[in-house]
Amino acid sequence: MVNNKTYVYKVCVVGDGGVGKTSLVRKSVKNTFTENYLMTIGSNFSVKPIKLSEYPNYDITLSIWDIAGQEHFKSVRPPFYKGAKALIYVYDLTRRGSFDNILNWKMEAEKIIESQPCILVGNKLDLIRPEEKRIKQEEINLKMDALETDLYFETSAKEGINVEIIFEEITKSIIRKSEELNIIH
Repeated sequence: MVNNKTYVYKVCVVGDGGVGKTSLVRKSVKNTFTENYLMTIGSNFSVKPIKLSEYPNYDITLSIWDIAGQEHFKSVRPPFYKGAKALIYVYDLTRRGSFDNILNWKMEAEKIIESQPCILVGNKLDLIRPEEKRIKQEEINLKMDALETDLYFETSAKEGINVEIIFEEITKSIIRKSEELNIIH
């Protein structure tokens, strides 16, 4: 008989207000999408079980912290980062400024936690056509280098495009880092 190992990993989802962080989390956790924008106040917390074929004996649960992106919540955000094992940096594919601000989010998080596995996510793919892309691949590659990640996905919370894969991939990154540090046996 195989004993499953149980792991709970805290993941913070960060980015400017209105980029779709809450929508991504809700789509993944509850398979729902709401057109109406409701500002996150402080943080929203969700729990998501993850099953990975590469780790069949692992019972993994993500503790997902969707952190408010508006500037006026900056002073209340720091405690929400504590204990995070990974970060999902989200920007809006239709708003250049939200992409430009990603490194500000990294600096804010790393004042509280050391560098952790992360993923860069361009959301709202349903709102643009490929020929309308505002950010060049070279710029995305530079941002990924600055974040120290090789993980990038474009998503649509509305249509469910690439939503599940971002949570699976960030979980794999957490496990790989834990294995490198000999935390998982």
